[in-house]
Amino acid sequence: MPTRYKRKGSCTRAECSEEQLVLAIESLRNGTIGVNEADRQFRIPCTTLRRRRKSGNVVKRGLGPSAFFREENERKMVVHIKKLQKNGFAPTRTTVREMAFRLAEQLGLRHKFNQQTGKAGSDWLRSFLQRNHDLSVRKSEGVSLARARGMNRKDVGDYFELLENTLRENNLLDKPGSIFNKDETGLQLNNRP
Repeated sequence: MPTRYKRKGSCTRAECSEEQLVLAIESLRNGTIGVNEADRQFRIPCTTLRRRRKSGNVVKRGLGPSAFFREENERKMVVHIKKLQKNGFAPTRTTVREMAFRLAEQLGLRHKFNQQTGKAGSDWLRSFLQRNHDLSVRKSEGVSLARARGMNRKDVGDYFELLENTLRENNLLDKPGSIFNKDETGLQLNNRP
């Protein structure tokens, strides 16, 4: 299993800020300073300055391989996860990995995710969580504790408001035959998920 790489020594690779890089390239294009002077002034390697000036690409890109999904697809996935969490159904690590596999299949992407289990790898999940700091993994609580905390007037009202909004969004208010009831008889409710 790959681990996080720790840089050895005092390598200054990719330590300049994007603002410094833009200022240095603009100074080079204006002809106010040369490459060697820009190297000393902005502390950006000469080869980087020459390469960026020649290619015209001033935008700094992070080191390492790019993400598997495009940024907009990852954003949609993050929004979906947050929506599930807001509605009280926060997905587990396994569920997020399954969601990633299904998304890759739907988009028709060539992937190296596990076909037998139908999940993305744990390394993909770790990288996904590092890229999206607004997501966090929390340990689930037993249902009985959650019920004890959640059985107040405000939370019950919020639940029924959410239920009504969901029924309206899916046009189920006038179709009672499409609404199913799940009885909890025989279910162990104070387990640790």
